[in-house]
Amino acid sequence: MRKSKKKSNLKLNVNVVLIVIIVILSFILGFMIYYNNKSNINEADVILYADSENITIDSTLPVNDKFGKTITDDISGGYKTVDFDIVNVSSKSKTYQIYITKNNMNTNEINNDYVKFYLTDGNNSPVGRFESNRSPSYTDLNYIKDKSSSKILYSDKIDKYQQKKFVIRVWVSDNYVSSSDNYFSFDIGVRSV
Repeated sequence: MRKSKKKSNLKLNVNVVLIVIIVILSFILGFMIYYNNKSNINEADVILYADSENITIDSTLPVNDKFGKTITDDISGGYKTVDFDIVNVSSKSKTYQIYITKNNMNTNEINNDYVKFYLTDGNNSPVGRFESNRSPSYTDLNYIKDKSSSKILYSDKIDKYQQKKFVIRVWVSDNYVSSSDNYFSFDIGVRSV
């Protein structure tokens, strides 16, 4: 009888160990599937169309915020305006982020505190954080957690196959003083999240 009880306990222990292994493997598999789907966000669902995705300004013509928010010409120098469209090519509505990625320059870079931004829609109405007529500096913008070299300008939803127009204005604040030509360069991007 003792042998039978030992065999029974051994079978029970083996079954418990197998169940624990199956649960752990199921958990690992589930986590891998979740993580794989999460990390495969298709950023290409929302596409950016712009004449230029790279913008560089210099310190030759700094302007005040009032003028900066009304820029209509793409003049080289201390200010620029870029019109761009984003298009959702997906059959589902998407949440998207418009962001900028600074191109690091080791020398002659304009101090980040003096580079100002203003984002409007196609009707020239400010969007998001710009709605209160604010023109934050590069320093004031928030980094994107999973894209640490990029800062977010605006986030919203876009319907399936929809197109939206935007205008970004960037300028060097008239408070900036420099005895040499300095530069600030960045790329505009968009992604679905």
